[in-house]
Amino acid sequence: MTSTDTNSLIKLEDVLRLQQMMQLKPPATLPLSFIGEDVKLIQEIRKKVKKANQNNVTRTQAYLDYYQKHPEIHWAFLAHLVSRNGGYYMTDLSTTLIKSLLSPEKQHAYFLFLEHSNSAIFHDAYAQLLLYEKSKEQNSNLFHLLPAFHISFFMKTVWNDFWQHRNKTLLSIALIVNEQYHIEKNVLFKKEFQRDVLHSWQFHTQNFLGMTQIVFPYYSGNNIDLCGTKVYHFESVLKRIEVGKTLYVLLFYSNLHDSIYTFSLKHPHTGSRSDYNTDIFTKNRTHSKKLYSPTLNMSWGDRVHLFLRKDEWFEDESIFSLLESIPASSVKKIPIQHHIKVQSAIKAANPFS
Repeated sequence: MTSTDTNSLIKLEDVLRLQQMMQLKPPATLPLSFIGEDVKLIQEIRKKVKKANQNNVTRTQAYLDYYQKHPEIHWAFLAHLVSRNGGYYMTDLSTTLIKSLLSPEKQHAYFLFLEHSNSAIFHDAYAQLLLYEKSKEQNSNLFHLLPAFHISFFMKTVWNDFWQHRNKTLLSIALIVNEQYHIEKNVLFKKEFQRDVLHSWQFHTQNFLGMTQIVFPYYSGNNIDLCGTKVYHFESVLKRIEVGKTLYVLLFYSNLHDSIYTFSLKHPHTGSRSDYNTDIFTKNRTHSKKLYSPTLNMSWGDRVHLFLRKDEWFEDESIFSLLESIPASSVKKIPIQHHIKVQSAIKAANPFS
C-alpha cells in the first residue's frame, strides 16, 4: 500500500475557519418557515429520499448513482461501499452457521439494528446530497434549507464552507463524523438496541472473532481481490470514526480507487457475498460445496421507518479535534479465504452446533 502523509490532508487553518463560522450559530432555534419554491424543493427532496430509502440495495445503488454524477463528493462512494458491507451483514444472518448461533428473535433484532442504522444514515445524508445537487443545478447556495431536514448545524456550516472553498477531504471527514454521531444520538442509544444487540454476548463474540470486517472488492488484473479493515468496539463512536477515516484514505489516497470503482460498476449490489466471489459463496441454498450467501430480497423484506425527529448531536467545539488529522492507513489486503476461517470459528464457538 502506498504510504501517504495523511496529516497534511486537512490544514489547521481550514478547521479554524469552520470553528469561527460555528460561533455564528443562532442563540435559539426559531420555528421553521419556508414559502414558495423552497417548499416545492423540500417536498421533492423528501420524496426522493423516501423512495431511495426502500432497503439496503436501493440505498447502496443511490449512493453509487450519485457519485457517478458528482465525483467531487467523495463521501458518496465511501458510503456506497460501506453500505454494501451493511447488506452483507444483513444476509449473513440468514446463513446456516449464523442461524445455529442466534435464535430467530436475535437474528431479527440484529437485522433491525443494521437496517435502522443503515436507513438512518441514508435519511440524514441523502437529503444533504440532493440539496447540494440542486445547488449545483441552480448555481445558487441552497443550504439555508438544511434545517427543513433537521440536519445538524455542524453540517450546515460545513456545506457552506465547501460551497466556497471546495475542500473535498474536509467535507468527507466531516460527513463521517456527522453520520456516526447522528446514529450514536438517534439510533444506538435506543433501549431496544442496547438491550438486544450491543449488550448481548453474541455481539461481543463477533468483535472477538473479527467478524465485523469491512471489505472493498477490487479488480486485480482479471481477478477480484479484497482490501479492507476490521471494526473492533463498534459501540465506540470514536472507533467508528477512525475506521471511516482509514477507509477514506484507502479509497482516495491509494492506487486502488479505479479498481474498486470498476468492480462497483460491473457488479450491482444484491447483498450476497457471491457478488464478489462465486468460487466460495453461492445464492443456492442446496449447494453442498460452497457457503450459502443469499441476496437481501431472499432474506428480509422491506421495512418502513419513521423519522419523526432527529436530535441535534453537536454540543461543543471539541468535535473539531476529529477533523484536524487523519491517521495513517492501517488498511491491508484481506485474503478471501479469511471468510472460511471466520465461518469455522463461528461454528467452533457454538456449543450447540
